[in-house]
Amino acid sequence: MTDKPQLTLPDYRVEYLPTIISIQNYEQLQQTVNDYANKFNNMVVTDDTEKDAKNIRAELRKVSAALDDRRKEIKKDFNRPYDDFAEKVNVLRASLDRAIIPIDAGLKELEEQQRQARLVGVQDLIEEMAPNYGVDSSEIEVDPTWLNKTISNKKIVDGIAGVMVSVKKAKDKLASDIKAITKYAEVQQVDPAGWVDQLKQGQDVDYLMQAIDQLVEKKQAQQRQLEAKAAEEQTHQETRGDAIVDTNTGEVVSHQVALMITATIPQMEMLKSFMDANRIGYERVK
Repeated sequence: MTDKPQLTLPDYRVEYLPTIISIQNYEQLQQTVNDYANKFNNMVVTDDTEKDAKNIRAELRKVSAALDDRRKEIKKDFNRPYDDFAEKVNVLRASLDRAIIPIDAGLKELEEQQRQARLVGVQDLIEEMAPNYGVDSSEIEVDPTWLNKTISNKKIVDGIAGVMVSVKKAKDKLASDIKAITKYAEVQQVDPAGWVDQLKQGQDVDYLMQAIDQLVEKKQAQQRQLEAKAAEEQTHQETRGDAIVDTNTGEVVSHQVALMITATIPQMEMLKSFMDANRIGYERVK
């Protein structure tokens, strides 16, 4: 089927006669309602009039309900011709839906297949272009607009290229920042690993350098406190044999122990760092 079908309906008419709804003797009805309202709208409710007030309220509600019930009856009769007409139209439309629904489902399935085919094409294009921009194809997220049926190939290529340029720029900046923060941390004798992780999570390099400075200052302050405490403690300590004793309490605060340690150079450096951090004295024995 190649020609677009021209579907038409046979000529038909819908006979519709507007209905006139009028209330006979409306003026007298309105006067009666107004009289009731005027008679009781200023009623004062007290303990003495409570019973009468409840009875009057019930009567007024009964009159109001009677008016509304009549309105509902008229509306039901008024709507009946339209409801019958609407039901017939819905039956006709339901017949057409038996053809429309499967066609619609088939078109949606076909559109999804076409979209998946376009996705494969875009992914292949990304794979092809990625090496030229110094990025990995897995770093490029597919823009949904690249899968539109009406988009031109040039716009897809330009879009992919723009994203790749941005990704490469971000990668280069991250690499530069990692190098800078690593060097800065090493100069400050701080393990750079945690700071590099924060960079990868999007933290600003200047902020991290300030944080490193604060950490170093904190450690230096702690070190000064430890040194001051140790200096104060040494004023009441003396060496007795291989032990150092607190002269105020008689407590043995440290021992001198000779050890022979066999370790790799990195292990020795780690051991030295640990002993320095914990103020453990040591010396090389020849």
